[in-house]
Amino acid sequence: MTLEQYFKIDGTYELKDGLYNVDGHVELIGWFDKLPFKFGNVSGNFEFSYNYLTSLEGCPKSVGGNFYCSYNKLTSLEGCPKSVGGNFSCMGNALTSLKGCPISVGKKFYCDDHLKSNTEYRKYLIMKKLRS
Repeated sequence: MTLEQYFKIDGTYELKDGLYNVDGHVELIGWFDKLPFKFGNVSGNFEFSYNYLTSLEGCPKSVGGNFYCSYNKLTSLEGCPKSVGGNFSCMGNALTSLKGCPISVGKKFYCDDHLKSNTEYRKYLIMKKLRS
């Protein structure tokens, strides 16, 4: 089982301490309920929208570009990157909370409307304002 069988990698990568660090973009190909590999840092985009993922276990710790996990079967954001340099989108999942959402998002944070009154989302907005 190789990384290229499950992901389209636009860039280079290295395996270090059991985690794949990617200098470039990563896109999941195929249909899965969980990520088949674990990632450390990804300098570009990390995308796996319109899939069957039920967990974010194995997601990168940080993403330099956009992070798209929309339209999966997620019920939690636990395991998502702590830092996203571009946009973060988690729309169209079965989320009831934004607990575990990134601490830092460089551009826009997209989530379903019913989550925008959520405590975690308000905390995120306050922290974003304090950082700017």
